[in-house]
Amino acid sequence: MKKRGRKVSRGIKKICFWVVVALIFAIQIYPIVWLIIASFRTNSELATNPFGSLQHLTIENYVDVIQNSNVFIYLKNSAFVTCVALIFVVMFSSMAAFAISRIRFKTKNLLFAYFIMGLTIPPFVTLIPLYVMFSKMGLLDTHIALILLYIAFNLSISILLFVNFYKYIPEELSEAAILDGCSVYGIYFRIFVPLSKNTILTVLSMSFIGVWNDYLFSLLFINSTSLKTVSLGMQDFISETGYRVWGSTFATICITTVPTLIIYFALNKKVSSGMTLGATKG
Repeated sequence: MKKRGRKVSRGIKKICFWVVVALIFAIQIYPIVWLIIASFRTNSELATNPFGSLQHLTIENYVDVIQNSNVFIYLKNSAFVTCVALIFVVMFSSMAAFAISRIRFKTKNLLFAYFIMGLTIPPFVTLIPLYVMFSKMGLLDTHIALILLYIAFNLSISILLFVNFYKYIPEELSEAAILDGCSVYGIYFRIFVPLSKNTILTVLSMSFIGVWNDYLFSLLFINSTSLKTVSLGMQDFISETGYRVWGSTFATICITTVPTLIIYFALNKKVSSGMTLGATKG
């Protein structure tokens, strides 16, 4: 009876496991697979049978996007804004975290609390004040506005990650470097930066996904077609009558998600290790 009960419990566990796997597939993987397949459907097929089997494989949606849209301009704009913002995010957050975790000054705990407080402020709460401020500064409809916003809203989590990492770098390394005549800047650039490679990659990948996929800030602060990012450029596939060209829209989504997928698969292991305390030891 005991053996039979064990077999039944194992069978139930296996069933529960595969049910969970099926749910994960249905929630996360199936929409991506469907999106890719939909990008190769004709617009008429998408209108009449969007969830059925693929009847007519076509690349006309991709041809239409490449030839008749500004998708490559939007990709260039997104790449420029993202790269510039991420460079400053890593530079500012790592330096601020180094100062907070290694340099002694009276207000460092207050400064750290100020930065972390940014995690509790929803971005939409600041939209009106930011719009008024940028309007007075003449920064509306510029990439500078987006870059400043992306830097500001990614600093808090980035500083938190760097501070948590720097706690696990032994003090003896800094003391030995000082005895060898190394300055504060030398300690930062020669010891902390090389050791924080995983954390840097974690910050870059997390910030990249948020910045690349941003729609809210681009919608509010960008008007010119020549300055639009990929998320905002999706509006181009809505006709004057309000009809959305779904085939071209899905093809554009597939094209614009390629950089995100590359970052994910290239840095997945580094990001996973950078998010754990054990890996932050280098």
